[in-house]
Amino acid sequence: MVLAKLLGSVSQAAFMQEHFLRLPFALVAGCSHLAACGDWPVVEHVLSSPEADVIVGSAEQQFEGKTPTSLEEARHLLSQGLTVGIRHAEKHDVSLAELARAFATDFLAPIDIHLYCTPAGKPGFGWHYDAEDVFVLQTRGKKEWWLRKNTVNPWPLVETLPRDMKYEREIMPAMRCLLAAGDWLYIPAGYWHRTECQEESISLSVGIQSPTAMNVFDFLRPQLLDSLRWRQRLPPAGEASPLAHDELLAECQALFESLGADLSKLLADKRTAEAFLNHLKQPTGDQ
Repeated sequence: MVLAKLLGSVSQAAFMQEHFLRLPFALVAGCSHLAACGDWPVVEHVLSSPEADVIVGSAEQQFEGKTPTSLEEARHLLSQGLTVGIRHAEKHDVSLAELARAFATDFLAPIDIHLYCTPAGKPGFGWHYDAEDVFVLQTRGKKEWWLRKNTVNPWPLVETLPRDMKYEREIMPAMRCLLAAGDWLYIPAGYWHRTECQEESISLSVGIQSPTAMNVFDFLRPQLLDSLRWRQRLPPAGEASPLAHDELLAECQALFESLGADLSKLLADKRTAEAFLNHLKQPTGDQ
C-alpha cells in the first residue's frame, strides 16, 4: 500500500479520519523511498515523449515560446526563472505509471501525476486551487508552500472550475509549510495554495479524483433507463399543449414528486450502495 509506506509509523486510520478530505498534512522524510521517481533522468525521459503535455510559466512571467522537448531546453528555461511542468507524466514513464496504479488501488479513484521543476528563489503559478485531492512528493530541493482553506468555492468539481477563481475574496488565514527533499504534503481538494522555491526543486503532484455525490448520479442514470417510470414522456409544454401554464406546472410538480420518491427508494436500497462500491472497484478506464 503506497499510503502505508508514505505514513510510516503514523496511523493510517488517523490520517484518513482526521485529514483526508478535511485538513492538510505534511510528513518529514516520508517519501524518501520515491526520490528516483522524480529525478532528472525521469524528467529527461518524459520530455522526450512526443505526446508529453508540457506547461511553462510562473506567477511573475508569462511564457509564449516553444515548450521544451529535452532536458537541456528545460534547464535553460529554469535559468530564466520559469517553472516547467509536465501534466499526466504517468503516461510516459513506467515508474510513475506504477506509482499511479498504487494510488489508484489505495483510493479507488482515477489518478494523474504532474511533474514540476521550479528554479531557486522563484514562485510557482500563483494562488489557485484544484478539484483533486493532491499528494505533493518533494523529490529534489526545497519548496515553500502556502495554504488557505477555500470559502469562496468549497468542494469544487473539475467541470465547474472557473477561470477567475476570485482569490481576493478569500478571508481565511494562510498556513506555511516547507518541504525538503523526501518530505510530502497532502492538500485537500479545493484548498488554495501557492509555492516558492528556496532551492531548485523537482516535485510530483499526485492528483486523486475522489468520488463525489455527482458520481452517484452518473452511476444511477444507466439503471434508470430500464425503468418505465423514468422513460415516460412528460406533458407537452409547447404551443400545442392543451394545458394552461398553471395546470402544466401542477402536473410537472406532481410528476417530479413521484420521481423523487422513486429515486429516494432506490438510494435507500442497500443493493444500490453495494453496486456502486463494486463499480468503483472496476479499472479506472471503465468508470
